[in-house]
Amino acid sequence: MPRILLVLLLVLPQLALGQLSGHISGHLISPTGQTLEGVMVVEKSGRFSALSDAEGHFSLDQLPLAEYTLITRSLSHQQEQRTVILSAETPALVVDFTLRASTNALQEVEVLGRKETTYKSNYSFVGTKTATALKDVPQSISTVTKELMEDRQALRLPDVVKNIAGVTQYSHYDDLTIRGFRNGYESGFRLLNGLRSGFSYGNSFTQAPLTVNLERVEVLKGPGAALYGDINPGGTVNMVTKKPLDVARKAVSFSNGSFNTSRATADFTGPMNERKNLLYRFNAGFEKSNTFRDVNDTRSVMVAPTVTFLPTDNTTLNAELVYTHIDGYLDRGLAIRGGDLYALPRSFTLSQPSDYFRTSTYYLNASLNHKFTDWLSLNASYLDFTYNEDLSEHRTLNSYADAPANTVMNLRYFDRRAEEYTKNLAAYFALNRFTGSVAHKVVLGVDYIRFNTDKQSTMFEARQKLVDGVKSPLTFDLKNPVYEIQDPTKYIRRPLPLFFIDYINSVYHTTGIYVQDQLTVTPRLSLLLGARYELFADERDYPDGSQTIPQRRLLPRAGLTYALRDNLNYFASYSAGFRPLKPELLRFPERYGRATPFDTETSYQVETGLKGEFFDKALFGTLAVYQIDKRNQLVPTNALMPDGTTIYRQNDLVRSRGAEVELTGNLLPNLNLNATYAFNHSEVLDAALAVEEGQPLANSPKHSAGLWTKYTFTLPALRGLGVAFGGNYVAARRTENQVTNTTTGEEYWGHWPSYTVLDAALFYTVDKFNFHLNVNNLLDRYYFVGGYDYFRTSPGAPRNFMATVGYTF
Repeated sequence: MPRILLVLLLVLPQLALGQLSGHISGHLISPTGQTLEGVMVVEKSGRFSALSDAEGHFSLDQLPLAEYTLITRSLSHQQEQRTVILSAETPALVVDFTLRASTNALQEVEVLGRKETTYKSNYSFVGTKTATALKDVPQSISTVTKELMEDRQALRLPDVVKNIAGVTQYSHYDDLTIRGFRNGYESGFRLLNGLRSGFSYGNSFTQAPLTVNLERVEVLKGPGAALYGDINPGGTVNMVTKKPLDVARKAVSFSNGSFNTSRATADFTGPMNERKNLLYRFNAGFEKSNTFRDVNDTRSVMVAPTVTFLPTDNTTLNAELVYTHIDGYLDRGLAIRGGDLYALPRSFTLSQPSDYFRTSTYYLNASLNHKFTDWLSLNASYLDFTYNEDLSEHRTLNSYADAPANTVMNLRYFDRRAEEYTKNLAAYFALNRFTGSVAHKVVLGVDYIRFNTDKQSTMFEARQKLVDGVKSPLTFDLKNPVYEIQDPTKYIRRPLPLFFIDYINSVYHTTGIYVQDQLTVTPRLSLLLGARYELFADERDYPDGSQTIPQRRLLPRAGLTYALRDNLNYFASYSAGFRPLKPELLRFPERYGRATPFDTETSYQVETGLKGEFFDKALFGTLAVYQIDKRNQLVPTNALMPDGTTIYRQNDLVRSRGAEVELTGNLLPNLNLNATYAFNHSEVLDAALAVEEGQPLANSPKHSAGLWTKYTFTLPALRGLGVAFGGNYVAARRTENQVTNTTTGEEYWGHWPSYTVLDAALFYTVDKFNFHLNVNNLLDRYYFVGGYDYFRTSPGAPRNFMATVGYTF
């Protein structure tokens, strides 16, 4: 009995101590003292959590005595962390938090400008429709900021893609290869601030967008259909325009370089009143260049005013009007003479001095963001885009008059007037709420897009002309070229082709209804779940009274991110893709070389990898591996129907697998870096042509890499001086169509040879002046960025330089 009493005397105090519980309470306020409601305070293990009330108060009760790490979680404020100890001496603690607003949560629709001036962008809207840190999106996103574009003097979109892993040029147009798949000319389009533009769709894909008013270019890798509808599976290109800042900044630059090129740009921004709730930005640019291609000189001008109005703390309005005019020639590429890729100089062209290509684009982009509460906002955007062209050109007929010697090319003449309209209306609600300890960032919205052409569009085509009253075919002798002013009145007009009748009757509209939820399950684990239902239909009146053909799909998306470390996330995702075909390919397939209707393209991607921020978040890195399967791939051939319509083929199944590495940002405060490498293995698994089975996808390199590094000296004697060096490597790529052996006449798959191009630059800044000199293709390599076949190749520019003087004030 005494022993039992002794044991009880020893144990009971310990049991009593073990049963003691603690209590943690506190308040959450902003730096201005405003109480914060709806902020979650979570114990690191996830066992205990509380939500702040209207007075900003939170309370955690019945806590065993122990050490705790408290984490605040809010979708509109930066995360804070505090470690405390509950003991028998201090069983109750008061822990207050002062939370700063999260930069990424300041705007749901991007209407305010980015103040950073580095190669690295901290966030993106393209992956989730709301501002999200790049490492928290479970899908690869590559970004090129205006600073990198300026340092490389990249004036057009194709000049930008050399800085993005897995993206190369398909041709010299606004025509890209992304993860093995073509993205241009009906197989992809460009987003403008998250809305579908007219760039790279229809006729406009021959005119690459200018970068004068761009803040950054983003590529969401893989299908983005769950958010944006009909997207090519390789990726989605989003061009983000410069927005006004609440601080005054002004800059002008003047450039001169190779090929008699002159440029000038202006970028002014700042507040328009003392309250700083009315902001402006004005961008303008001009270029005159003879280009490195004979007869193909161009003149380009862009004017882009933007205004942002903040009538209240909860409402933001933005409107921008952009006008671009380009007057030049439509460069159809380099012809190959006698099967020898290098037989002709890269300046050689089929264009005649009397040819011209004049295009104008106009677009109005407006957006509204209104916050009803801290957790609910409405976001609406509108884009009205017009593309107009006036074209006179001599181009290949995709055949040689002296085949198989292939030294005299058959031509066709086009005189075309056309206008295209693309309209967008998008609206969505963003809701930030908690269910228990799980944070939700929900997007629920609807998009409406309509594309149509001007019914007054028309064209004149000829393949013959009258010479002394005798019909003669239009040809071009590649050995003895003749450039002279042509007289189209002597050309023999052909009937308006059926493909152009289909073009001027092109009217389609699509509505997408989508929902997405970003769930923060634990401090380290986040999920993304989304789906979109796409309703695509044409609006054409058919003479036989037949109905329109709807193309509809449910497009799911899912992903997760897990924080392996505070600066390193693992991610994995699945995304579905869908591209509705032009209605005429379903309604009139016989016009395009097929007896039965073509099938709608579908695809999916699975992707996994790592994303991290290094060197105190100055450098962002991505490592990703992926697989993309695409069914019913539509491929234009070089063959033509009798009226000149392109014949298409359709591959039942193609696949792309690969890996990418990308580093962007600063290794040191004075050392900028953009480094990329991509491996891609693509294959046609079920082909329309037996000879294409097992081949890689056209213009899809197995290896590609890019580097650009800039070092700014810090020594007093060299202060203001900087140097940069870089280049690109692209492996061999298959032609889109077979080419002909000039000896035997047999057809085979041609390849554009691999190439390595080196670039360098010199920078000097003194006071408000800056000077930089860029030299591209230092070794003067003769290379091809891409092309379709031996009728239409895309050579790269020879060695060239550009010198720029800028002034900021």
